[in-house]
Amino acid sequence: MVRSWTVVTTVLLGLTMWAGCTKSSPPAPGKSNSVPPGSSSAATEPASKSPERAESGGGPKSVAGGSPIAYWEDFPDVPKTEILTEIDGIKIPRMPASQQTLQLAGPIPVDVDNPHAKQHPSQPVTGDTVTIRFQSEPKVLNPITENSAVMRYIMKYVNQELAKQNQESFQYEPCIASKWVVEDSIKLNSDYPGRERRVAFQDSTPQTTLELDYEVAPPVNGKPADSRKIKLVTSDKAGQPVGHVWVGVYPVGRIPGASTTGYHNWSNDRGELEISGFPAGKYTIKTGDELFGLSKAAADGSLVVTPGTAENPLKAALTLQPGEWQDIQAKTYTTFYLREDVKWSDGVPFTTRDIEFAYALLNSPYVDGDSIRTYYSDLVECTSLGTHSIRLRYRQQYFKADEFSNEIGLYTPPMHFFESIFREQGRELTLESLTPEQEAERKQISARGQEFGKFFNTDERYNRKPLGVGPYIIDKWERGDRVELVRNPNYWEPTRAGHVDRIIVKFIIDQVSAFAALKAGEIDFFYDMSAEQYFEDWPTLDKETQENYVRGSWFTPRFSYIGWNELSPLFQDRRVRLALSMLFDRQDFVDKKLHGAAVLVSGTQFLFGPGYDREVQPLAYDPDTARELLTDAGWIDSDNDGILDRNGEKFQVTLRLPKGKPINEQMCEILQKNYKTVGIDLQIQTMEWASFIEKMRAKECDVFALQWTMPIESDPFQIWHGSEAAREKRGSNMISFNNPQADALIEMIRVTLDEDKRRKLHYSLHRLLDSEQPYTFLWIPKEFGAYHKRFRNVKWYRLRPGYDLAEWYVPKEEQLHK
Repeated sequence: MVRSWTVVTTVLLGLTMWAGCTKSSPPAPGKSNSVPPGSSSAATEPASKSPERAESGGGPKSVAGGSPIAYWEDFPDVPKTEILTEIDGIKIPRMPASQQTLQLAGPIPVDVDNPHAKQHPSQPVTGDTVTIRFQSEPKVLNPITENSAVMRYIMKYVNQELAKQNQESFQYEPCIASKWVVEDSIKLNSDYPGRERRVAFQDSTPQTTLELDYEVAPPVNGKPADSRKIKLVTSDKAGQPVGHVWVGVYPVGRIPGASTTGYHNWSNDRGELEISGFPAGKYTIKTGDELFGLSKAAADGSLVVTPGTAENPLKAALTLQPGEWQDIQAKTYTTFYLREDVKWSDGVPFTTRDIEFAYALLNSPYVDGDSIRTYYSDLVECTSLGTHSIRLRYRQQYFKADEFSNEIGLYTPPMHFFESIFREQGRELTLESLTPEQEAERKQISARGQEFGKFFNTDERYNRKPLGVGPYIIDKWERGDRVELVRNPNYWEPTRAGHVDRIIVKFIIDQVSAFAALKAGEIDFFYDMSAEQYFEDWPTLDKETQENYVRGSWFTPRFSYIGWNELSPLFQDRRVRLALSMLFDRQDFVDKKLHGAAVLVSGTQFLFGPGYDREVQPLAYDPDTARELLTDAGWIDSDNDGILDRNGEKFQVTLRLPKGKPINEQMCEILQKNYKTVGIDLQIQTMEWASFIEKMRAKECDVFALQWTMPIESDPFQIWHGSEAAREKRGSNMISFNNPQADALIEMIRVTLDEDKRRKLHYSLHRLLDSEQPYTFLWIPKEFGAYHKRFRNVKWYRLRPGYDLAEWYVPKEEQLHK
């Protein structure tokens, strides 16, 4: 599950860098998006035990000058970031970390605090309408191009996953797919008998390995030069070209900015491959034939590979002796078997062709989907094996591969819908890659091309009313007011068909109006109630309203923050960012304004999840230390006008935030007052949600207040990796954070399947982000809501958004809408 925006209310490194860093590095040119592959498991059968590849080299290392680099004691190949205690002799103040816990997986109690439901037991029935309030309105309902939480919360009832995550056990269960099998990728030694493979530079002699000294041209007019392109050819032992052969490119030694796990690519049909975009340095190029299956290490050191599916080219178990393979990437192949009765809401069957269509769009540079593309850029194969079986393959092993493979259905558009649009124009929609000239000549339009990408981004027929395969369909969208969903008459799974006949999503921006709508009975579920309304305003309601509505509170994975855009010279020094975080008494705000219903955080992983390091205490409120850090960074009031300046530049900045939540404006007013006491001129600008998000994606906000929602354990790449830092990138690294140490840890996290080891990598990244302070990490707020007591089967889940309206029902005798 991806991170989404909500309104505040989303190494093989140069070890000389690991000694410490005083500020984040500027965006680096030419980062490649290549990543790594592995072992075995099956969703429908017990997983076989398999070896996990080594993600990085172990042993003691030293930085320049001989100082040792710290490693975690239980994982000597995982760099350990020390918690920041001082900078330039200035002690970093901290406050005690919360010890609050939360049980994650397990049964969730039903109808909590609803005595009416307990006194009038009933069984699920269909009928009635539920009206829920959301604070913001999405720009579109296209799940690929829109990254807002509101869109996702609406479309979860319209689209479906291939495999659906159980909200209590967190395990994946069949949905569109009736079953699936996960297999590993094994790269054979280049001299494996009968499957020998060679690689050569163009017009050179084929070899088992090659050495590459990659050079990067200097910038031209301040812009990165075009990457040097290296052409390779793969062949058999006799030198005859062979296509679809794996080629791995590995750094020799420590190359700052190079992928910690190498670069994995495959030649085309003709055995040709072009590689580029590496940081300067020496690399080893390897090749070998590839097979996949369920792999299991034997006691004698051999590896037994067994085909997990009938479609696997490997037809019988194969035993590989030590030295006969050179690389294992675990769980990179997934074969899904789709139910044959799944239909789109217009009655057309859902097939693997739709998934292939989604794959083409998710990886099209012309489709405005940078935020989700991050997770699918390394999905290098999507091959239909029939109308209802399909194979997906990741470039290298990835701890989220199962999640994003299973959830590709959520981003799958109906290909037949777009085919009919272009058929009316006398053109054929194709999945084939075509040039504009070929499109014109053949009267076709490629789903991978620029013309279709622009159409997909902007055409309102799909963006306003997308078809889906879920239990509900979009009935109508009244801009500025509501989206209405009705039951899907062609839904194919009775057990998930939903109970209420209609779901109405009302867009009520400000909290006061939403509370008034609740009192007037205009909404059934006031989602995202403020702490002030929950604790202070609720007791002022008339007795009848209090008796008719049930209050609820729950935690889901999210956190609030203030972001500092590092494209601005003001925020490129971490001493400044640390100082700014020390100028807000967060605990006092939580106690007085949020009624204690939030927990301070010091990092971006879910506070109650496996990746959060509780040893990192939140920064304390300390104006004196903040002043000291600002002075140390060169910010002084040289002309006595009350505003800090440095090199002729005044410390003046505008903080932007979405409209609608008074509590957030109160927070910003406190910041404004506190900053003024040290000489910082902070202006506050509230904006409509759509305009705000567009400014964010264009990286035109120097300071902003927001909130991320996320899964229990999130992939930090989307927000923090330097490859997403450039101004033209429209993804989720909206502050252009770019740090080689962070990149190295992120890359290791992504390919580490051992949960304990990955936890320590998360801890190191957590500590690094705390020391860099690219965000002022605020808190995880408790979520509040109130719903009408007639609804039953209400549960407050741990997974976002914390409820499932499709499960709610109203007994026949209590239904208000017939």
